[in-house]
Amino acid sequence: MIGSVLSTETELLALEAASGDRGFLIFKHSTRCPISTQAERLLARYEASADTPELALVKVIESRSLSTLIAERYGVWHESPQLLFIQNGKAVADASHFEVRGETIDAWLAQTKSESLG
Repeated sequence: MIGSVLSTETELLALEAASGDRGFLIFKHSTRCPISTQAERLLARYEASADTPELALVKVIESRSLSTLIAERYGVWHESPQLLFIQNGKAVADASHFEVRGETIDAWLAQTKSESLG
């Protein structure tokens, strides 16, 4: 399910602008960490529904400045692996380590739907 790979601020801002109210997901991945590699495998196998926001990958070692910018921009302490749900320019949910998996995304989307139904 992993989509685009982000490596610059310009790419991040373009994704944020294109995502609208739907939002998007960021997977911050360390290519040196076995836990992160496991999370990457789980997300790659994740079968997203049609309404699942785009999931972008950021390789934290190779794109350290972007990883730092994401932590600062969205106010979420950096961890790796880390999964962020960004909506309307804000981090509305985040998870790290063994919580980085498809079930976490499903739970976030279910919560978002129930909140919008009021």
